[in-house]
Amino acid sequence: MPVTSWNQSQPSEYGFYSNVSPDVDHPRWSHRSERRIAGTASKLFAERIATLPLNGYAAQVAPMYQAMDLRRWF
Repeated sequence: MPVTSWNQSQPSEYGFYSNVSPDVDHPRWSHRSERRIAGTASKLFAERIATLPLNGYAAQVAPMYQAMDLRRWF
């Protein structure tokens, strides 16, 4: 597991796998939806959309997570 700035600054709060499952919430917010950075000319941020499992790459990466309990390895 590589060290990241997120898990280095707050290891108890943001685990390495914490953003791969929309069903496992961060201790202070939900991962069930997300807002893309790029908005439109009239809005700074885009509308909230449902977060896809494994960040939308489930077909490509699901085998890597098959044996993992993503609730435990938050």
